[in-house]
Amino acid sequence: MSATAAARAYRMYINGKWVDAASGATYALPNPATEEIVGIAPDAGREDMQRAIAAARKAFDGGPWPRSTKQERSRILTQIADGIEQRKEQFRELLIAAHAAEYLTHPVQLETPIELLRNYADLALRFDFEELLPVQSAQTPMGPMLISSMAYRQPVGVCGMIPTWNFPLFVSVQKLGPAIATGCTMVYKPSPFGPLVDLLLAEVVEQSDLPPGVYNVVTGESAELGIELTESPYIDKLSFTGSVGTGKRVMEAASRTLKRVHLELGGKSAMIILDDADLRIGAPTAAAPTYFHAGQGCAMTTRVLVSRERHDELVEGMSGFVKKFVKVGDPADPKTILGPVIREERRESIERYIASGREQGAELCCGGGRPSHLSKGYFVEPTIFANVRNDMRIAQEEIFGPVVSVIPFDDEEQAIRIANDSSYGLFGGILTNDTSKALAMAKRLRTGGVMINNANNIVHTPFGGFKESGIGREGGIFGLREFTEVQAITWRA
Repeated sequence: MSATAAARAYRMYINGKWVDAASGATYALPNPATEEIVGIAPDAGREDMQRAIAAARKAFDGGPWPRSTKQERSRILTQIADGIEQRKEQFRELLIAAHAAEYLTHPVQLETPIELLRNYADLALRFDFEELLPVQSAQTPMGPMLISSMAYRQPVGVCGMIPTWNFPLFVSVQKLGPAIATGCTMVYKPSPFGPLVDLLLAEVVEQSDLPPGVYNVVTGESAELGIELTESPYIDKLSFTGSVGTGKRVMEAASRTLKRVHLELGGKSAMIILDDADLRIGAPTAAAPTYFHAGQGCAMTTRVLVSRERHDELVEGMSGFVKKFVKVGDPADPKTILGPVIREERRESIERYIASGREQGAELCCGGGRPSHLSKGYFVEPTIFANVRNDMRIAQEEIFGPVVSVIPFDDEEQAIRIANDSSYGLFGGILTNDTSKALAMAKRLRTGGVMINNANNIVHTPFGGFKESGIGREGGIFGLREFTEVQAITWRA
């Protein structure tokens, strides 16, 4: 890998100050499309993480922040939203260079996080921290007595935030917004694949009125950082977004100190296409995970379920759309539809899945290799498998790459059974002209969310999963509740 003139050395943000790793160590971040270095991040160790945790703990236990007003919190969230808006092009450039975020993805990568922060600013004003409960009558030796009570929501405390790299600003904001709105303090440990967006976000936060120590960012490649964060007795809650395997380790480590845990994990979501759906619309929708951010999204519908009678028609439409319209190349080009995956090791993992699909008898209809015209970058062709059985690895395991499995079903009851036959339960979709039927089907799917006819509300609805897709919810008022503890207070009326 070669360094470029654009490569910049970043620093961490601890207790309101910009600092290097105590050891002075750094590591380089490559552009996934060109393999050139785009940034240098501090490679922190346990000592650095301990400093950040201590700062967050002090800000919560000894500072005024947990007792700040709704108005103060709302104002700060608006300041951060405004700050991102003002530096939008800088964020855009970094998302492209460090995360290969194609322009097609920017409404979610960039615009939605700003909208989320503004929504959390509004919710901070409207969130009901005090809920009066029914008055209770009690008989005492002195006679009858009326007892008043309330359920009071306190901030959960010091939060360890572990966001992922695929939609970095979106994921980090979904944790930052509720934490600020409820009066928590926090320590961020971004994925080693993608810390630069979080460090740029820290520059925006620094310009707000958030007190020092409330928000801290520690970067590094060492697993010791995550171990320190998850095992520390000074952390009250962990919010993790990532793989199931890592999520289980986070939960196990947190159990030793009985931390509150929120896990937003993987998915193997199913899109059910009913026979009355228009496949001119259905084919591009079904193919979306082969090109939208290179399939690197936990909620993407990478299993496409269609009736056996319309299977071949759908596959032909999907393959035709991908071959005609999906341009593969550098995401810095606005015309590019499909960019690279994040790292070489991720590409190799995806290629092993593609090989397993062929070995297990799935029909490879599109892609399956590396683009011949690109000598640099971690590219994988948009790949579609047809006539997939739901027990194949490509149908059961999260690939996190531009690969879609098309699975035929005999009737709608079987479609529901296939959709639910997964260790995951994050998301799903239904395409049909019959909305009432779709609503009834959606309520039978064991998933945290269902999108009917491409309708999706990612600002106000709860986001999270059933089964191994996670614990807890992010988004809207549901996200705020996850960052509070409920306290019962009673008194004589």
